[in-house]
Amino acid sequence: MMTYSEALFFVGKCLSIRSVPESPEEIRQTIRSGAVDWEQIVWVTTGQFVFSALYLQLKQAGLLSELPSDLVEYMKEFADLNRERNRKIISQAIEITKLLNGKGITPVFLKGTAHLLDGLYQDIAERQVGDIDILVDENEMVRVSEILIDSGYTPMSKYDPRYFKTTKHFPRLQNYNQVAAVEIHRQILGYPEYKSIDAKTLMENRKILDLPVTAFVLCDQHQIIHNILHVQISHDDFYYARINVRQGYDLYLLSLRENPFAVIKSFGKYFYLMNCNLAITNKILDNPFTLNYVSNLQTKLYLDRISRHVNHAKWDRFSHGILFLLVRFSRYILTLIRITYDKKSRDFLFSLLSDPDWVRQHIKSYKEIF
Repeated sequence: MMTYSEALFFVGKCLSIRSVPESPEEIRQTIRSGAVDWEQIVWVTTGQFVFSALYLQLKQAGLLSELPSDLVEYMKEFADLNRERNRKIISQAIEITKLLNGKGITPVFLKGTAHLLDGLYQDIAERQVGDIDILVDENEMVRVSEILIDSGYTPMSKYDPRYFKTTKHFPRLQNYNQVAAVEIHRQILGYPEYKSIDAKTLMENRKILDLPVTAFVLCDQHQIIHNILHVQISHDDFYYARINVRQGYDLYLLSLRENPFAVIKSFGKYFYLMNCNLAITNKILDNPFTLNYVSNLQTKLYLDRISRHVNHAKWDRFSHGILFLLVRFSRYILTLIRITYDKKSRDFLFSLLSDPDWVRQHIKSYKEIF
């Protein structure tokens, strides 16, 4: 029986197969040895949103003949459906851009949609994309959202203009005639972290796309920074010692364009947690030469934490609950301190407490943990 950890590292080796010439034969021999539990592999890759990416890497390496035929058929069907969905997302993104260009606005696409438009993948079926994330000039966030609302999109929750300065993005917009929801961002990080890399800096260094409309993505350096900070800070993966293979795979592909370690060293902020992300990504993806990092006591302790989470399910659940409470209550305390002297913090807190959807989700988060 293959453990979750063994399955995770096998998947990582497959995803970085193009960087290690001997990997295809090593993977072939591992499969032929009978050591691969395909049910566990499916569990890991679907949970980590890299099922299509795994299939396409094995296909490119000529290894599909080593897999059970019914699994190959299922993987192909899944990838075909995802490819078609991504085609629709690309069309939706171009349609949105055309609408905004007509109003004198040039959007900057973020995350998965940006990678699709920017040609990061050999096959667009590799990436499972959720929302379409768009960055605009911070003073245009509301106007752009209203343009989309006028064109048929509906906000999923109420926007309160009193708290504009502490808002990361407008409430998610959904058009039920389109495949993906849309989030219009004024910053890529929440308050107050966005101060480390604000939208103005991102806009000044954006990269134009080769499309029939005028649209941009972040430059490669900023895509790397956003890739790491989005999971490590916005999703709290650093604090909970969580692994995000989809993020790691995107980072690996970005590393084929730009050296991530050089980028985070030059950036200088959050180096500790960004270097730790490079360390776990390097380890999971079988040490590709493009993902170097500084090995030190900090990264060792971080990797040890992750190892305990991955190899001991009961410990993972227990420690996750403890960390959840520590992080949650430390933020309560910091917020209470900050609101005594910072008006933006007061606005941010009041915006959350006045949003019934946020309050419900906040309470629900405790129930999900315990």
